Amino acid sequence: MMPDPPLPPWATLTPREHATLARHEQALDALLAHGPLPFADYMGWALYDRECGYYAGREVFGAHGDYITAPLLSTHLANALARQWAPVLADHGGSIMEAGAGNGQLAVDTLKALGRAGALPDRYWMIERSAKRREEAQSRVAAEIPHWAERVSVVADWPDDKATIIVANELLDALPAQRFRMRDGRAHPLFVMRDDTGALRTREGPADPHMTAALADLALPDDYESEILPGIDHVLAQAAGHLAHGVILLIDYGFPRAEFYHPQRRHGTLMCHFRQHAHPDPLVLPGLQDITVHVDFTAVARSGMALGLDLAGYTSQGAFLLALGIGDDMPADEREALLARQAIKRLTLPHEMGELFKVIAFGRNLKAPLQGFRLLDRSRALAI
Repeated sequence: MMPDPPLPPWATLTPREHATLARHEQALDALLAHGPLPFADYMGWALYDRECGYYAGREVFGAHGDYITAPLLSTHLANALARQWAPVLADHGGSIMEAGAGNGQLAVDTLKALGRAGALPDRYWMIERSAKRREEAQSRVAAEIPHWAERVSVVADWPDDKATIIVANELLDALPAQRFRMRDGRAHPLFVMRDDTGALRTREGPADPHMTAALADLALPDDYESEILPGIDHVLAQAAGHLAHGVILLIDYGFPRAEFYHPQRRHGTLMCHFRQHAHPDPLVLPGLQDITVHVDFTAVARSGMALGLDLAGYTSQGAFLLALGIGDDMPADEREALLARQAIKRLTLPHEMGELFKVIAFGRNLKAPLQGFRLLDRSRALAI
């Protein structure tokens, strides 16, 4: 193996992390010995490999991790979702499945809110690939809601069951993405390889006719780089296959297709996170950093509708939460109320998470419209 290039100045590693990185580099070299890896395969390995993947064991959430998600900020997202789920459960009954449940924070807080409303589901399935996260979720259930533990199942994959509500928060952005570069009007997928110095680099592969056809209506210029998420269809198909009747709701950051592939976004949307530091290089710290891309919500909408689902709404996270009365249950304590207002601002204000994050929902035989879209439904912006 060639000597590794120096790490960027913000990536100061502990001796243990240096040893871990060296092990990851050796494992990656074994893969690269068979030839350059399609970027999606590299990203999938870097995130989900059982031995070297980012989600295999690293502390990823919170102040001591690499990023913070909405459920970790406060219980307000869970409380709002519970207000949305209560009437759906009243109309249809049944269970909830949460795909990419992480450490179980959103699930536990949602169940607490549904319990206060007297609207508990028959079962709450937490679906999480990471064994470490599943252990954390099970511990959280045992510590915070042991009296409802019999209603909760923490599993590694989709169960052999049906649900009325399927929800995922920040799941799609972690799907392996395929990077591409436009050349002569054709999309060339990018591959990961080592150059003569031993550094990881990307290079163009032969033009991909299917990818080129999928992007043909955009007329992207030469040297334009971006991503597609080939796993969207698979995730939606899995969810649709487990939906008896009711709703699939996805929360993530992203844009409609026209904004996602905007001419000024010529380097794509990929971003990495390491110890709260955001940067655009996915080839440093393989297996030690998060790699993520934004979501093309037009592609999500088209995928769901192709499966026979009804588009039930699309809007910003801020509009969705405001429609569900976020902040209506402010605590009486002055300090707690101040913290609550700060969290609500971060979740709803346009320059925080309120506009970048979107909410999209699909229905199957829904008896009533979803309340979260009553203030503003931007489905027309998807240009389906």
